[in-house]
Amino acid sequence: MARQFFQDGPYIDANLAALTTLSSTSIEDMWAGITWTPIFANDAKASKIYCVRAGGTISLTGGTMIITPQWGPAGTTLGVSLTAGTVTILITSWYLQFDLVFRVIGAAGANSTCIGTGQIAMGAGVGSGVANPNVITFGGTSASVDSTINGNITIRKTASTTNSMIPLFVYMFSRN
Repeated sequence: MARQFFQDGPYIDANLAALTTLSSTSIEDMWAGITWTPIFANDAKASKIYCVRAGGTISLTGGTMIITPQWGPAGTTLGVSLTAGTVTILITSWYLQFDLVFRVIGAAGANSTCIGTGQIAMGAGVGSGVANPNVITFGGTSASVDSTINGNITIRKTASTTNSMIPLFVYMFSRN
């Protein structure tokens, strides 16, 4: 059905309230992929495109950030971002987009192949340092996954210093 950008979805309605505030300096899920960005068993087909969109607010105290997309439930990494330097940001908005394309659909087991890329953009609400809005790109690694079971796209972040990131919305749709 969803040809000519008459898109399907969202699969799950977007959250109606802010999700859990993230503040760890260790890697952590930006949202529960199984809840907000699921891909149901046998839904994928060759050339199917899944699009994730999310946004919220963030405060940072300099340091670095790494973004890691994963296929769940196996935790298969889809391409870690480079380590990006960040400035001190009092509070600003962020927006994330990630597209995952299935290339090959195989039998049960990790026999399907997918690849995806995305970016997260953060404004320049600088408390100190040079005002440089950050755009961190991530993904680009082809992965073998099992598309015959319920899966999900989970985006993870690692910030090296004091941070507060609040996902205000997240949703996913399919282009085809």
